[in-house]
Amino acid sequence: MSLLAKKLNILIVEDHDEEYNLLLDCIQNSGVLTEHIVHAKTVAKTKDFLLGEMKFDLVFVDLNLKHHQDAEFFLQIMDWVDHKLPIVALCEVASPETTLLALINGAKHYLIKGDYDEQGVEKVIKDCFSIVDSTGGYFENREFLGDGLALGAVWDIDLIHHQVKRSGKQFYESLGYNNDEYNKEFDFWEAKLHPDDSQRVVSTIQKSLADNTKRYWEVEYRFRKSDGCYTWVNERGYILNDSFGRPFRIIGAIIDINDRKEKEGQIQFLDHQLGAYFFHNPYPMWIYDNESYAFLEVNTAAIQKYGYTREEFLQMTLRDIRPAQDLVQLKNLPKDIVSSNPVRHWQVRHLKKNGEIIDVEVTATDIQLTNVMATKVMVIDITEQLRARNERTFVLEVVEKLRQEAHLLDGLNAILKYVREYIQWQYGEIWLTDSSCDSIKMITHDFDTNAPVDLQTFATPVAFTSIPIEQTVFRRKSKHQKTYWIEDLNTEELFQRKQLAKELGLRSAFSVPISYKDNYVAWVVFFSDKFSRKDIALINLVESICRQLGYEIRRRNSEEQLQYIFKFSRDLMGMANPRGFMTQVNNGFKKVLGYDEHTLTTKPIHRFIYQEDWPILQNALDELRNDRVSSPFELRCVAVDNSIKWINCTVTQIPAEDLIFISGRDITRRKTSEDEREMLIKELRESNKDLKQFSYITSHNLRAPLSNLLAILDLINPNNVKDEMTLFLLEKFKESTHALNHTVNDLLDILVIKNNVNIEQQSLDLENELHKSLERLTYLRQDKEVTITMDFSGGKEIYFNATYLESVYQNLITNAFKYQSPDRNLELRIFTKETKGFLKLYFADNGIGINLQRHGDKIFGLYQRFHHHPDSKGLGLYIINSQIRALGGMIDVQSEEGVGTTFIVSFKKN
Repeated sequence: MSLLAKKLNILIVEDHDEEYNLLLDCIQNSGVLTEHIVHAKTVAKTKDFLLGEMKFDLVFVDLNLKHHQDAEFFLQIMDWVDHKLPIVALCEVASPETTLLALINGAKHYLIKGDYDEQGVEKVIKDCFSIVDSTGGYFENREFLGDGLALGAVWDIDLIHHQVKRSGKQFYESLGYNNDEYNKEFDFWEAKLHPDDSQRVVSTIQKSLADNTKRYWEVEYRFRKSDGCYTWVNERGYILNDSFGRPFRIIGAIIDINDRKEKEGQIQFLDHQLGAYFFHNPYPMWIYDNESYAFLEVNTAAIQKYGYTREEFLQMTLRDIRPAQDLVQLKNLPKDIVSSNPVRHWQVRHLKKNGEIIDVEVTATDIQLTNVMATKVMVIDITEQLRARNERTFVLEVVEKLRQEAHLLDGLNAILKYVREYIQWQYGEIWLTDSSCDSIKMITHDFDTNAPVDLQTFATPVAFTSIPIEQTVFRRKSKHQKTYWIEDLNTEELFQRKQLAKELGLRSAFSVPISYKDNYVAWVVFFSDKFSRKDIALINLVESICRQLGYEIRRRNSEEQLQYIFKFSRDLMGMANPRGFMTQVNNGFKKVLGYDEHTLTTKPIHRFIYQEDWPILQNALDELRNDRVSSPFELRCVAVDNSIKWINCTVTQIPAEDLIFISGRDITRRKTSEDEREMLIKELRESNKDLKQFSYITSHNLRAPLSNLLAILDLINPNNVKDEMTLFLLEKFKESTHALNHTVNDLLDILVIKNNVNIEQQSLDLENELHKSLERLTYLRQDKEVTITMDFSGGKEIYFNATYLESVYQNLITNAFKYQSPDRNLELRIFTKETKGFLKLYFADNGIGINLQRHGDKIFGLYQRFHHHPDSKGLGLYIINSQIRALGGMIDVQSEEGVGTTFIVSFKKN
């Protein structure tokens, strides 16, 4: 079954979406059946597809893929498809040598990019499958130039390895040569040159190879057939140079022009040879009268390229397609191009019908028509090549300007001005971003000083001001990660200076990101006083510049930041050589030690180090034998006033420069504070020990006499005392003694809490323990309207001492009843919340509250009372605070007089 009878799987390798879409439309509308059409933009994707699971029937390959505009990519594809899959080359008219190379090396057919149509694409596909089972490429499977045209051949010479490949079996057989002769003998061609033509032809080729600005040569000469006769041929060779501009390969084509020569220049337009070579040539061609410069004939490519109809061309002369300023060159044309070689080349500018000026490379040959001397011309549009070459030069000039300036900001200012003037826009800015790309800052701007308005004012609102990126037009990634063009600034909602731009007459703008390793470093923005439509050529130019600037800006910015940090850091920073001398020191060194830079860099390092600490530095340097960075170490340095400075240091090896980077921080104050703190802690420990001893002795020494007093009071019978004054005094003495007994007991309890470091803890349920406490305190609720709500959904399991928890509950509950408001019934809310590291218990009441402004710092103090309640001792909160803190918890209070009080107990999680 023919492949065309089934649905085809087609791969298109093309990195320009516009070209891909055009070819896709042509394939889909051509009548060719397709199953899948797959698009690859890169070499990696192409390889994945061709070596993947899908089996392709046909491949279209762009020969000018970005970064792969050479034969190697095409040869890789041929290897991936095992030289069996039909490949169609997609060619640029300005790169005939690339096309020829692909066809020589196995491409089945070719298409001229930008000149696709449905019928042409369908014919190419059908031609491919008509020879799908044959070996070889385009020239092996059809008569070269086909359709009954003059025979010809192509050749490919490797100048490095001295190898040649020739294709064109029918051409060489017509001359009487077999395959072994023309395809295996390297010197086959030169040996067949006519003796009268040999020197001229060889000289032309050698001169072309020596001139690295030449892309090709064309020459006509006589070639010997196997029978000893000669035939006239036309040869066009293309030169491929390496990255140093040296030729390493030449390819070309040779065609038989003997018929033309035999007619002695009498060319008839209906002749098959001229018809194919002239009318169907993909390059523009015409014939003009040598005297009047009038056009005598033009081909289809010229009509399409220049925009004139054939009838219009035949009413014009060469002067009509030359810019006015170039007409003086046309007058000198005949004498300028006279050459002993009948084929001549030059470059010139042409004017298209739409006013566009293009640069072209002209190839001209004299011909004689009936009674008329004429010139046949073929032109190749090299506008893009020259533009690219000029832009490459311009980009290099921009980068060089940045490098020439000592400071990054000066460099950015210089290149902004240079680029703005080159593209002739009125105003430009550069915005720098922070490392996180959260904010941007305009760091430089430039403007046309001859503008009718003061464009300096456009920068004033944003100069050196950090602006969050969310508030700018770069908020969306599509606008800050790619070039963003604004044809009308009034339509951009996020542009903050819209009104100011309108007042200054700025109409359009575009921004291009400057990135380095996928990180966005900056943006360059230009503004125009005209409504400008998106200009792809301009965008490509500025993007090329920005790609080069990304690395330079990041490098220069990093270097300047490091220099600034090194110079002005308060830390000590310096560089030392292996001989033990500092080569560079920062201000920190000079400020801390007090020496000037000359002294620090001319005396050995050990002169500035306290003698007893020399071994410390030596140990750190020894570490560098096994590691690039030492462990931090502390040593003492001797300042200019002989005072001792403690420095915390590290040393880092820089092998590439055979230097050691020393960094340090002055910790003298900290070391002094540490000594003072140690002394203070020691004194506090002694004082605390004495106070505990004093409290212990006092409480225990009071216990015995106090017990005796209580016993004596129990033995005294008040009924036996008759004197009222004595009875009164006795009663007061009894009250004081009991009060002292309570105080001593309280102190003993507190001492137990403070000194108990092995408090027994267990898992407790807050809700269960609360119910137990409420049952024990039931008597408090008698004859009272009380509302108690509980919510332990926030957590209720704690690890705590049971006695302490009972004490906490008892004190908080009794306080709530004790300090109830007389104006309302008591409401008590008890609930929990879980936080990081703690389970919090909330006790909230609506009682009389506490004035925290007056008593806030005394709430948990010993014997602190804030209300005149008869049962208040000021001890309960102190005790539960001590108990809670003894187990790693905390207690806090929130209160407002007349509203209520909330105690918050934080239990440490187990």
